[in-house]
Amino acid sequence: MKTHDDTPEFNAFLTVSAALTGYSSAELQGTGCAGEYWHQFRQVLPAEILNEFLSHSDKLGKQDDDRIMRQTYLSDKCLGPLSRTLIQLWYTGQWVPLSQEWRESYGASRFDVVKIISTRSYKEGLVWDAIGAHPQGAKQQGFGAWGLEPPKQRGAGK
Repeated sequence: MKTHDDTPEFNAFLTVSAALTGYSSAELQGTGCAGEYWHQFRQVLPAEILNEFLSHSDKLGKQDDDRIMRQTYLSDKCLGPLSRTLIQLWYTGQWVPLSQEWRESYGASRFDVVKIISTRSYKEGLVWDAIGAHPQGAKQQGFGAWGLEPPKQRGAGK
């Protein structure tokens, strides 16, 4: 599998992911997991739903992203569950299957099963940065870390 994709669809995926997670596209790519997540997302979704999901990305970054995310993505009967699953994927590195109701309405995929995408996805889950911690057993803080002040929370003032 390619680790870098520079197609308009991949860039749209990153744009929507950035708006959903609160991290920039560069930060998401910096995890090294963007290609794997894009691959998983494409495997699960029917082409027409994937296109619909990506089609609103051009509005992001130009207007009120929060309003667009709430109205276009999160409150939509089809796109809402996809958005929440994508948020969970970025934060935990785990794909959480869509509901049975969603699958019955929009289509089921054999790839829509619970799974940790990779060992890297666990280590690079955004949750660790968001809570100022490290993934246990994977990226230790180093000797003496207990004696240092915890890092400031993301978005907190100086």
